[in-house]
Amino acid sequence: MSKAQNDKRLAIERKLVAAIRDKMTALANAQFCKSRSDSNSNRDRGNYKHMSRAERQRMRRLKIQWLKNEIHMLLYANGLKPHIRDPQIPRATPEESLAIRFDFDGILHRPDNSLLSISYLSAKQEYMESLSNQDVSPPPKYDYTNYALDTSPVWQWLKNFDNFRQLRKRITHQLAKNHIPPTAVQTMNYYDFVDTITDYCKQTNTRPFEGKRAQNLKMFAHCYHEEFSQVMLSLHYKPRDVQSMLQQMQKGYCPNIFDLHHKTNVTNFRELEEHKQINDFSNMLLAFIHPHHRSLHFDKGYDINKDIVFFGGFDPAYQIRRNPERERQYLISKGRLPKDAKTR
Repeated sequence: MSKAQNDKRLAIERKLVAAIRDKMTALANAQFCKSRSDSNSNRDRGNYKHMSRAERQRMRRLKIQWLKNEIHMLLYANGLKPHIRDPQIPRATPEESLAIRFDFDGILHRPDNSLLSISYLSAKQEYMESLSNQDVSPPPKYDYTNYALDTSPVWQWLKNFDNFRQLRKRITHQLAKNHIPPTAVQTMNYYDFVDTITDYCKQTNTRPFEGKRAQNLKMFAHCYHEEFSQVMLSLHYKPRDVQSMLQQMQKGYCPNIFDLHHKTNVTNFRELEEHKQINDFSNMLLAFIHPHHRSLHFDKGYDINKDIVFFGGFDPAYQIRRNPERERQYLISKGRLPKDAKTR
């Protein structure tokens, strides 16, 4: 594409982006604006000061619906279609969503005691009381080999994710150290496992694992750095800024103007052939935060071509398509894929 062609397409792209951004901002203001306080009641309301509160609320609802329709038409005209969810496929439970996010971000948040199971909490509290009465930590009460994690329905699901699976031995060691009875494993909930992992990380001063977000950013920077540079330069970003963004992604960090988007939403993970695919690179998309990423989440969510790996614009000229073979070779080089495996 010549410079003149790119400049013409970029001008159209910028007008479209500005229109969507402005309408989304207006929608947010209309949805979240609060009624004026009594102290401001004497201010001029313009053409609406003669209306009753009910009439103004009705007009606001009409404005909100009009803005939603306008945004929908703009998105639909540019290849995005509202996601149609099969009502027969159940959504993710809150615990499942949290587990998927934990696998994705790798960030720990110790759960509140009220969320822990009774058997786990009572044993943990008894252990904590014993610590306060002794100068040194008591030795493990049970052998770590006695913990049959596979008897836990929660673990049966968690172990589908590589990040959780690699913690198996550490979890059993920490359960033994915390004096949790092996029989409690069967009734352990998601929060019990997170609490155990948190204890391990706190005592060893380590992170649980590298989240899928960081892994996917590194993979994007390795596999698509050339295409990314070309697109970003076409969007008139400075070469040094583009290089800085790639360096951040190579370290597993996301530049502040971008975010990673799940093509199949976390709450709809059961729509995938294999549930564990939810955080895989094949389900990831790098996109500008506003309005591109917000567009994909607008209203009830919008679908996008599954082959797109970078959503740098509504114009296809600023998008990058996947190269499965390149991704396969990268995963093989990292030891995360057998040599005879195929990428999805």
